[in-house]
Amino acid sequence: MLRVGPIQIFVYDIGKAKEWYSKILGMELIEEYPEFQCILMKLGDVEFDIGVPNLSWGQGWEKVKIGGRANIFFETDDIFKAVKELKEKGVKFDEEPSKRPWGEYKAVFVDPDGNEFNLIEVRNR
Repeated sequence: MLRVGPIQIFVYDIGKAKEWYSKILGMELIEEYPEFQCILMKLGDVEFDIGVPNLSWGQGWEKVKIGGRANIFFETDDIFKAVKELKEKGVKFDEEPSKRPWGEYKAVFVDPDGNEFNLIEVRNR
């Protein structure tokens, strides 16, 4: 049986990422792996493996691109309030909240390394 494991996010600076994801998004640090330049964090029941890709992880990591759309969705009950609060913390948005044809409200924000994340509010779910 399969299940979803940690979502991996690639960054340039693990220290900056640890601070940003904990202070801005409220993720909890679970474990640090300094020898591999990565950390394991948690938001709710979801785990995130955040790290600086490097060859010590094994083969293939030289192909990893840092920054871009990860297609991770963060949900909120009030998107306009969440966007306002995140902007007050200095978060940059690539897409302001807009209503999609199916009724969902969506915005896109970025972390300091350029990784894009979706923020959605689903109404009448």
